[in-house]
Amino acid sequence: RWEEERYPEGIKWKFLEHKGPVFAPPYEPLPENVKFYYDGKVMKLSTKAEEVATFFAKMLDHEYTTKEIFRKNFFKDWRKEMTSEEKSTITNLSKCDFTHMSQYFKAQSEARKQMSKEEKQKIKEENERLLKEYGYCVMDNHKERIANFKIEPPGLFRGRGNHPKMGMLKRRIMPEDIIINCSKDSKIPAPPPGHKWKEVRHDNKVTWLVSWTENIQGSIKYIMLNPSSRIKGEKDWQKYETARRLKKCVDKIRNQYREDWKSKEMKVRQRAVALYFIDKLALRAGNEKEEGETADTVGCCSLRVEHIKLHPELDGQEYVVEFDFLGKDSIRYYNKVPVEKRVFKNLQLFMENKQPEDDLFDRLNVS
Repeated sequence: RWEEERYPEGIKWKFLEHKGPVFAPPYEPLPENVKFYYDGKVMKLSTKAEEVATFFAKMLDHEYTTKEIFRKNFFKDWRKEMTSEEKSTITNLSKCDFTHMSQYFKAQSEARKQMSKEEKQKIKEENERLLKEYGYCVMDNHKERIANFKIEPPGLFRGRGNHPKMGMLKRRIMPEDIIINCSKDSKIPAPPPGHKWKEVRHDNKVTWLVSWTENIQGSIKYIMLNPSSRIKGEKDWQKYETARRLKKCVDKIRNQYREDWKSKEMKVRQRAVALYFIDKLALRAGNEKEEGETADTVGCCSLRVEHIKLHPELDGQEYVVEFDFLGKDSIRYYNKVPVEKRVFKNLQLFMENKQPEDDLFDRLNVS
C-alpha cells in the first residue's frame, strides 16, 4: 500500500540517482552531391544554415510548408543561422529550391525500410544499450523506469491547429541548458566532454530528474519517471481518492450552484453557470493564455460570446445552447444542449452589451 512508504508532507524521495539525459546526435552535413538551389543556381550553405534547411526539406511534402505563417516564421529563424554572406544572397524563400534535399531524405527513408535483419538488429541492440544505461534511475532503493530519457532533436515547431508560432526553429538543447536533479549523496551524472550542466539541484520536493526551458513557448520541459513507477502510481491513487471524496459531496455542490443562479452577485452567478456546464457536459475548465502566443483553444471559463448561440426554441426543444469552439489539441467541440430556464436567462444576461470577442464569463478568474 502507498501509505506504508509515505514521507513528511511534500517530500517525494530521500535518495535519487540517474545518468542524466541522452542528447540528440550532432548534425551530419549532407553529402557533396546533394544540392541546394537559390534562384536556379547551386549554393553551398554553411553547416548551421544547411542543418535548418534540412528541417524544411524533410517537410516539403507536408501542407505546413504551404502555410504563410509557417513559411514566414521559418524564414525569419533560418536567417538568424545564416552567415552575413548568405543573408545578403537569400532574401526570398520562394526562390529557394529544397527539392534535391527532399529527394535525398526520401531515399534515406526508403533505405531504412529495406535494411537487412543484421542492420536492424544492430540498431535494436544500440537502443537496448541506451535504455539499460540511461532508461532507469534509483529512487529510494527502487529501480524505476524513466519515461523519456532522450532529449528531442532540433526541428521546426508545428503546434496544434493554426498556431501563430508554427515554423519557428526548435533549437538544439545543449548540456548548458540542462538542470539536473538528484540527491547530494548520489553519483552526479557527468556532462558530455567539454560541456557543463546549467545547474545541479537536490530538490526532493519534486519528482523530475532533468529539466530545461524550450525556446518556442518558454515552457519548462521535464524528464520524468515512467507511468508504471511507484511515485506515478501514488499520484494516480491520489486522483482516485479525490474522486471518491467528490462523490460524497457532489449533491451538495449541485444544490449550491443551483441556488447561486439567483445570486445578486454577477461573479457568483457566472461561476454557478460555468460549474453547471463543467458538471453537465464534462467541459475542461480552461485557463487564461497570452494573446497571440498560442493556438486559439478555449475551455469552459474562457469561452467567448462568439462561441455560443442561444435558441429559445430549436428542433422542438426549449432553451437550447449551441456551442462551437476549439477545445484541447484544437479539436472542435460542437454541441446543441437544452438547458434549464434559469441557466438560459443568465446566459442572456452575461451576453448583454458584449462584442463577439468578449469573454462570456468576464468576472471569472480561473487561476
